[in-house]
Amino acid sequence: MNVLKIVQEDLEMDMTPMIDCVFLLMIFFVLVIDLSQKNLEDLILPRAVFQEPDDSPPENRPIINVLQNGTVVYGGAVFFDPSVDGKDYKKIKQLLLDIRVKGVAEKTLKLVQKDVGGAFVEVIDDPILIRADKWTEWHFVGEIMKQCSQPDIAFWKVQLALSDVDKETGEKNEALK
Repeated sequence: MNVLKIVQEDLEMDMTPMIDCVFLLMIFFVLVIDLSQKNLEDLILPRAVFQEPDDSPPENRPIINVLQNGTVVYGGAVFFDPSVDGKDYKKIKQLLLDIRVKGVAEKTLKLVQKDVGGAFVEVIDDPILIRADKWTEWHFVGEIMKQCSQPDIAFWKVQLALSDVDKETGEKNEALK
């Protein structure tokens, strides 16, 4: 009897472990992609005329989203709603204070001494990103920027998110054509 013939006949490949691995990889990538976008609300960003690419943003950068109606969202939670809070911006100030305190305590935000008008002040050396819908009234963004400049908050690097392509019209910047 030929042993080689018997061995070849009994060989079967079980594909179940490979299929399991593929599904586990798919689940992993879906979760990773979702987690990387958790701080970004679905906004129509204003189109930039002049831009500087944000190639390597810091992982610890706080991201504040301002919706079209002026609602301020941070980490998926609403912190300020103009229809409820009106012009009382204390919640925005408290949000920025909480971001500062938590970031300094966890060492995700770095404090440095800066000369401001002849006096040395401790400021956050890491940027904060403000993403606002293109139809948001700018006084809401201005209020966040004003609160960032307060001595007890002291974010001195404020970045604004802009888009190189208009989502509504599909129009691109002249520099990119």
